[in-house]
Amino acid sequence: MLSYLTGLPHVARYALGALAFATLLVHNRLALVSARVERSNSVVIETAELLYVPRKEMTSALFLGYDQAAADITWLRTTEYFGRHFIGDRQYAWLEHFVDLILELDPRFRRVYHWAGTNVLYGRRFTNANVELSNRYYLKALEQFPTDWEAPYRLGMNYYVEMTSPDPDERARFRETGVQYLEMAANMPNAPDFLGRLVASLYRNLGKDEVALQYYIELMAETDDPAKREALRERMAQLGGAVDADAIAAAAAADDKRHKRTFPYAPRGLFLLVDRPDGDAVPDVSWRSLLPIFEAEAQRAGPADDGGAPSPTPGADDAARAQRAEAPR
Repeated sequence: MLSYLTGLPHVARYALGALAFATLLVHNRLALVSARVERSNSVVIETAELLYVPRKEMTSALFLGYDQAAADITWLRTTEYFGRHFIGDRQYAWLEHFVDLILELDPRFRRVYHWAGTNVLYGRRFTNANVELSNRYYLKALEQFPTDWEAPYRLGMNYYVEMTSPDPDERARFRETGVQYLEMAANMPNAPDFLGRLVASLYRNLGKDEVALQYYIELMAETDDPAKREALRERMAQLGGAVDADAIAAAAAADDKRHKRTFPYAPRGLFLLVDRPDGDAVPDVSWRSLLPIFEAEAQRAGPADDGGAPSPTPGADDAARAQRAEAPR
């Protein structure tokens, strides 16, 4: 092909070069026009999104009052909107509007709270403003689901890890707030075991060894797994000072024996609540031994003083009851 071109006359070669140059210019011009059209279309799309995200009242009316169905459809629309912009410009002008609409339609849509708290943060730049926006959804989840450990856990991680400040005192306040939320999560029903260990470790990082020790003791009391207890004993030993980790582990083992001896059928948590206290117990008293006391009190009081009122005539009470029964109501 190259030899064929070199064999052409000079005029033909110049003509082919000019044609190729003109083709490149046209292609470049078309690319610019295409980019402008695409930007224009994106503006039209954003305008359409503004027009087709109505208020809660309008959405509820469009779905004839089936708010849960409306929330589900809006949820699908929201995930499509987020995914399209996530792989594109990462501009989510209407994301919060979508999410708030879903939660107004169905406040018990638990998944949306956690999804929104994650994506309003990790889909954008990490700023304190975005972290606070994420926290807003987690706080709403905590209001709707006060026994759900996941919402305070996510709040705690946001405060402890994501919130930043050049001021060391403010950073310390953020971390303390985060540990407090994590502690709340660890004390909730069905919270995973790792949360208690995490809270204790974070308290150690904050220099609060006494609080960390208390958490280790509670964790050791609540588990009967020898491996977990040994790991907790080692962590308590690392605290140093006057901490006798071996004595605490021995006390936990004694609790195990008492659990198996007294309430083997009860779960560990219930046993810790109903277990008999140490020391001298108050002896039980037979109810039969109390009867003479009541009899002596009755004899000492004597017959009731009726104030001189005449004793009722036999059969008078029955006649009065019959008259009341026949009276209209």
